[in-house]
Amino acid sequence: FSAMEYSVFNGGKRFRPLLCYTVAEAFGLRPEVITPFAMAVECIHTYSLIHDDLPCMDNDDFRRGQLTSHKQFNEPIALLAGDALLTEAFLILAQSYREFSSPLIECLAKASGGLGMIRGQILDLGLGKKLDSLSDLIHLHELKTGELISVCFEGPALLAQKKPKPFKEVGLLLGLAFQVKDDLLDAAEQESASFVSFLGQEGTATYLNSLTEKLYEALKENELKTPALLSLIDFNLNRQT
Repeated sequence: FSAMEYSVFNGGKRFRPLLCYTVAEAFGLRPEVITPFAMAVECIHTYSLIHDDLPCMDNDDFRRGQLTSHKQFNEPIALLAGDALLTEAFLILAQSYREFSSPLIECLAKASGGLGMIRGQILDLGLGKKLDSLSDLIHLHELKTGELISVCFEGPALLAQKKPKPFKEVGLLLGLAFQVKDDLLDAAEQESASFVSFLGQEGTATYLNSLTEKLYEALKENELKTPALLSLIDFNLNRQT
């Protein structure tokens, strides 16, 4: 439990849980309705970071200014802490949503599983299709980053008894914008394919502005253009970490 808590509570932007709350607010849902789902999403996100940092993956020593889990504890404990958080996410959904647990579990499992986030990680490690084009890179990040951000739209939509597919598309767009901003911020440190390596610094900044404009339009089309969601998109555009 100490290793789980260490990684869950070691800081970070909490972008995904906050996004769950802002989307839920746009649908007229009470905060307490979305809280378990937001917790489940953050458990999945944290598990993925623990595993990404392992020596067999990215082999990172630090995460959010602190030692990574396998450095603070050891590799087996870090691996098991990630496994436990992954399992905990679905336990939270099963215990918290009796009527909606099945579609919510399916939604989160698809986004985080072998055809979603994990597939994106496989491509990012160079174990799948070679990244020969910008479209390949976009596909990678729609899976690795976009899928888990898209469930922050899909989950609230399901709880509000709306069809989730149109809102998933908004989430994929936001996930892509989030990754493009990360690439801009990390340009000096990147050794693998990135938006900056394909487009250059100025071209990537232009692409981010274009994605942001598309997001504004998508929110308007889906009746989600609330002050809170607009603030999150502006935050991504202007953040420095």
